Amino acid sequence: MKVAWSVLVGDARGRLANVAATSGRFGPVLRSAFPPSQPNSQLQLMMRANLASVSQLWRSTAMAAYRAGWILLAGLHKEEDIFHVLRTKTGLQWFTRCNRNRSTFGLAPTLTAPAFAAVGNPGTLSAAHDGPPATYFNISETSDPIGTEAVVILATKGLSQGLLTFSNQAKIVKTIYPGAPGPWDILTEYTAKFKAPITDKQIFIVVRYIDTAQGRAGLDAVTSLVW
Repeated sequence: MKVAWSVLVGDARGRLANVAATSGRFGPVLRSAFPPSQPNSQLQLMMRANLASVSQLWRSTAMAAYRAGWILLAGLHKEEDIFHVLRTKTGLQWFTRCNRNRSTFGLAPTLTAPAFAAVGNPGTLSAAHDGPPATYFNISETSDPIGTEAVVILATKGLSQGLLTFSNQAKIVKTIYPGAPGPWDILTEYTAKFKAPITDKQIFIVVRYIDTAQGRAGLDAVTSLVW
């Protein structure tokens, strides 16, 4: 959750009950406060190592000739925050984002700042399954990936049917590189991540396309179903 402070309140820090107040590059933030889940799991250790590796690469001598290109890229491509205010990211932020997106598919970092082009989105999603017992869990889209676009599919564990949002609970369950049209069957990968789907629970699915040549992600498409 993010907030826009009034003229009477300029800043906040610390934690109260389940809410933590911090300040980031784009201003003050209020977020849910909760202890980390499995902070030393193999996946989280890999993610931290990947982030550290990209940050070290940015500071390396090999990047000296390329940093200016990423800084220029950052100035040319602003993004809206949650309040629809255009913000300028740093060159390091774009370098990190693009190369972490590429690493999702096992691709080596790119040093040269790309010439950003539009990245597609999956359009409207639909989800279907059979069973019990289930033999497929298919996700379909209305707009296929093209060119160098690859597919990332995220999902949540079974949640309450009354939820309308899922915060940061969606995890990557399947990647498809090179990209291929749906339907994509995620049953095996979903079961490996969350165990078998639970009857009467709601599952949210997110699909995004990533242009592997430039490392840029398109807009997310989201759907849900009750198993």
